[in-house]
Amino acid sequence: MPLIRDHAALCLGLRKKDKMLIDRGNKQGPIKTKAMDKKPSLAKEIFADLLLTHWFLSSLVVFFIASAMLQARTSHETRRAVVKWQSLREESQQQQIIWQALRLEMSSLTEADRISRLAKKQLNMIEVTSEREKIISL
Repeated sequence: MPLIRDHAALCLGLRKKDKMLIDRGNKQGPIKTKAMDKKPSLAKEIFADLLLTHWFLSSLVVFFIASAMLQARTSHETRRAVVKWQSLREESQQQQIIWQALRLEMSSLTEADRISRLAKKQLNMIEVTSEREKIISL
């Protein structure tokens, strides 16, 4: 029982002198002080017990909760990064398709120009103008 009295005295904020008076008592019963007339709150009792008696367990719980919160935040940031990476990858693929279309168009344009130059040079062909044009009807 002395441990319970010590703990109760600690929670009530009693001094050693008051605690000794309570333990000794007198013929009429234990001596009551003003601090004993106050009823401690249950939350205060639990909090004091957790911090004083089970401080290691309390700190582990706090670290566990903090770790869980950091893990949730990291998972969220990772998901956002993956979504952004996928959208950038799709955009890159679209740009690659556009680039290939432009290269194909460029090569076809340069191909026609090359054929036209060769025809003018090797076959002595000329471009038709409206003055040199003749329409033949059938």
